[in-house]
Amino acid sequence: MIGISMTGSPSQIEWAERIRAEVGAEFDRVASTLKSVALRQSRTKRTGTEAIIGILEEKRAVVMSRHQAGYFIREWQEISDQVRKLIAEDVRVQAIKAGWPQRQNSRAATEEKQMNIRPLYDRIVVKRSEEQETARNGIIIPDSAKEKPQEGTVIAVGHGKRLDNGTLVPLDVKAGDRILFGKYSGSEKKLDGTEYMIIREDDVLGILDGAVQSAGA
Repeated sequence: MIGISMTGSPSQIEWAERIRAEVGAEFDRVASTLKSVALRQSRTKRTGTEAIIGILEEKRAVVMSRHQAGYFIREWQEISDQVRKLIAEDVRVQAIKAGWPQRQNSRAATEEKQMNIRPLYDRIVVKRSEEQETARNGIIIPDSAKEKPQEGTVIAVGHGKRLDNGTLVPLDVKAGDRILFGKYSGSEKKLDGTEYMIIREDDVLGILDGAVQSAGA
């Protein structure tokens, strides 16, 4: 809804317009994740996810058409997971998910659900790819001597990078992407018995095309 004139004091309007841009970016991020998920689902679940995307766009139109500066300042100043919650609480979405098989088809989705961490800003939670057993001249290399792979699956991402002017820039990577990252990037954390890497988007060297895994089903 480009061109909407907000109501409020000049300072409120300036503040609300920044927040509104961040809200739009968050809607884009959630929509992109859902579209990526739909590409790897069964026909039944894909139809349901596409219907959820339609509901998401319906709610986006309602939110972005609001012209009161106070609405964005009051309701959206802390975005958190508000967009996801907005659609999750919709009775139509609940009905769609209730009709889905209970078995999780996505390993990444299961891990994300079990994790008790939500990365902030431009941070990314990554699960390394499985290490392949290596042998040299018939000798098995012990785990302590193996070099850990700089490849992994994105499990969760923050909302974006905050620029000096306060603008929040959404990340290019999303949950489910398989990425390459720098050798000395980030830090390792053990969560629920599983080791993860927490890195920043600047540490991501590239996304492996054709190797994306579903992040939610």
